[in-house]
Amino acid sequence: MKAQLDALSLVRHLRQRLVDFGLDNNYMRDPQLAGILRELWNGPASAGGLVSDLWVEAAFPAKQSDASLRSLTSDGLFSSSLCQHLNRPAAVPSDRLLYQHQHEVIRFCAQFNKANEKPSILVTAGTGAGKTESFLLPMLNLLSDDTGHGDSSGMQCLILYPMNALVNDQVDRLYGWLEGQERLRLFHFTSETPENFRAGERDNVPQRKPCRVRTRRQARGLEDARGKSVAHGSSSIRVPDIIITNYSMLEYMLCRPQDSVFFGKALKCVILDEAHLYSGALAGEITLLLRRLLDRCGRNASEVLQIATSATLGGTDEELQQFGATLFSK
Repeated sequence: MKAQLDALSLVRHLRQRLVDFGLDNNYMRDPQLAGILRELWNGPASAGGLVSDLWVEAAFPAKQSDASLRSLTSDGLFSSSLCQHLNRPAAVPSDRLLYQHQHEVIRFCAQFNKANEKPSILVTAGTGAGKTESFLLPMLNLLSDDTGHGDSSGMQCLILYPMNALVNDQVDRLYGWLEGQERLRLFHFTSETPENFRAGERDNVPQRKPCRVRTRRQARGLEDARGKSVAHGSSSIRVPDIIITNYSMLEYMLCRPQDSVFFGKALKCVILDEAHLYSGALAGEITLLLRRLLDRCGRNASEVLQIATSATLGGTDEELQQFGATLFSK
């Protein structure tokens, strides 16, 4: 049985503890004066109480659809091999019903997987409503649907976060999803990512499965997973398909010659999580940064699937559409 928090009881106990602490810290020898203070501090906030009134906001659960990955696969809208690979408790069981917004995003994106033009999508849903799946599943479906890089180079997908603190859980989740296959590879690129195998060993960075690249030199195709140098131009090691980073690191990557290998016409998808943090001047900077990214990769905004998600991004439909259109230049 899950323990439930009694908010009203918590407020009462918190108020009582604060009052007791206040009286102990400001000892009153006169019991009458101490009683007056206790009554005052125990009272409502408007009359001098130490704890403000309790705010209660209703949180409605996300709507559930009648679709699952299995049914989407049967409809030809989701990769059969990907559905089978994700069919485990730690990932996405094929018969688990999807939330309505997850179902809508997957179905909508799948219509454009083989088209030259791709949509841009803004997903707003409450915390715990599966926003991460609403971009990971269509993204993986798009990359799985592709038969290969062909003559294209560079990463296939960029997932951008505002800061490192928000990304670790998502990286571990995607890593867990990708384990057991070697077709798609993930690389988490931050200031803490070791430069090479020796640095990784020195900093005790865990060894990774083949689906996750460990060092920068390995991601650039200059060394293998054991630190052995790779000949320049060798086709035995390719750039990671999915790169997860933050906007500051992306700025550095775009400027550094050694990171040019990550940018090319293979780019198919750009994802921005926690989009509500991109406001004001920062939103303008991110918009220009994404334009530089597309220009560097030789891609047009219309050719790249773009998804932004947020739990708290508010506004009318028209305002959200304008925000998304400006952010993604599409």
